[in-house]
Amino acid sequence: MMSLKELYRRFRVWQVEPFQYEDTVEQHVCVNCGRSYEGDFCPVCGQKNDEDRVSWKSVGQELIKIWGMESRSLLSSVLQLLGRPGYLIGDYISGRRQVCYSPVSMLFVMAVIVTVVLQLAGVKVVNMDAVETTEYAAMGKAAVWMVNHLGWGMLIITAFLILPTWLLFRYAPRHSHHTLPEGIYIQLFMSTLVLLIFVLSQAFAGWLLWLVPVYYYIAFRQLFGYGVWGTFWRTALAWSISPVLALLISMEVMYLTGQIPSDEDSAKTYTLGFFALFIICMGILYIGYLIGKRTRHK
Repeated sequence: MMSLKELYRRFRVWQVEPFQYEDTVEQHVCVNCGRSYEGDFCPVCGQKNDEDRVSWKSVGQELIKIWGMESRSLLSSVLQLLGRPGYLIGDYISGRRQVCYSPVSMLFVMAVIVTVVLQLAGVKVVNMDAVETTEYAAMGKAAVWMVNHLGWGMLIITAFLILPTWLLFRYAPRHSHHTLPEGIYIQLFMSTLVLLIFVLSQAFAGWLLWLVPVYYYIAFRQLFGYGVWGTFWRTALAWSISPVLALLISMEVMYLTGQIPSDEDSAKTYTLGFFALFIICMGILYIGYLIGKRTRHK
């Protein structure tokens, strides 16, 4: 029987490099364009070398492709997201696009699955009584919209982590100077992971939700390569700042739409408070950015 130490070693190897590719030297003739070639795919039209006449196997393969269960399958990508989240994200933003299912499609397919599970379980995420009250009308309607559009809703929530992550991990040992578009894809993957944890937590009375910050820490450590403390304080700071930024933007929208009193004194107080809190948040993030720049990996 394989020892726990050997199992862990193999798991670590799989985390870093889950796929092994082998070159084939066998000659093939493409049934699509007639080109002779070596390898698994035709270099002219891209058709795979095992395509043949339509069979029951072909029918089954086409059916499972609808749900992303072929190569780079949804299931395989979800398992990678659970077992090697940071490495998977790093592979994808580095250009290795064949390692997983499309992150955009994965998020929205997962949102559909979560919606179905919640409806079958009779779970109500939003208190509809609160939505009807005047005090919470605007925020309640926004919450209802996000619940009805889980993919977009989760992406909007995690989008507030894009700027803090971009600043705090700017000079990381791995994937340093990652761009804001790459930050969007980082949060696409993490949004899918959060949705997955959320739906799993419904079977355990919600207590599995504590895995969300833990997985963010694991993903950021694998992705950016900082040590235990360097990853911890940056992740904790990003998680602390992002809800404040979300609250500031929400309050500003409510103020502009008349949900918050707009008499002269209240307007001055609100404006001063808004800019003071915003400047404090940006100042903290900038200090984190400078620390990263000063101690960057050589």
